This record gives sequence, structure tokens and C-alpha cells, in this order.
Amino acid sequence: MEQAAFIDLVRQTVVEPATSGTISQIESPTGRNLSEDRKRRSAWFRALSPDERAHVEYAIAQAAHAATFGFLCVLDGARVIEDGADRGYLELHHVKGKSATLLASSADEMPAAPLHEFL
Repeated sequence: MEQAAFIDLVRQTVVEPATSGTISQIESPTGRNLSEDRKRRSAWFRALSPDERAHVEYAIAQAAHAATFGFLCVLDGARVIEDGADRGYLELHHVKGKSATLLASSADEMPAAPLHEFL
């Protein structure tokens, strides 16, 4: 799998469902014993004008994108999760059969293009 294909799948299976799922839960929260706070926020959201609602939905989509981007930056090494000279590094491989493709690495000499640049 190529990096661009991986990122397309991340958009489809992570970013977009996080956005639509969050909007759905705000609009019609599920679960037993909903808190008054969740009920109040849901009523507020449903009362918004279409323009106001579009602004909230945009902010939710941006948050989903930003969280995914940040995680990809960690995988790429653009954001470090360990300090010091002896820190480890992360690698993400797609393994299919006997073939393995490096998708991301946080090694100092990164052998793969940064994934976050594809998002």
C-alpha cells in the first residue's frame, strides 16, 4: 500500500466518521441516563440556524482533522513523544503476505516521506 492510499483510507475510516459521529451524538445523543448537560447541548445544537450549524460542523471537522494530523506528525517524528538523545523511534508498516511497506518513520533519517503532508 502506498502512503497516499493509506491516507485516503484514514480520511474515510477515521476523520470523516469522527466528524459525522460527533455531529450525530450532539444532535441525538445515545445511551442510558443522559446527563442534563448533554441534553441541554443537544437542544442548543438542534435550535441553531442552518448557518450557525454549518459553523459548528466546520469546527468539529477541523478538530477531527487536527487530531489526525497531530497523530501522523508523531508517527513521522515531526512531533516527538520522548526527549533526550537516547529516544526511540516509531515505524508504521503495512504488511500483506510476505511484503512489508514502510508508511511512516520517526527515525532521524526518515526513510519515508512524512505522512502528515498527505493529509
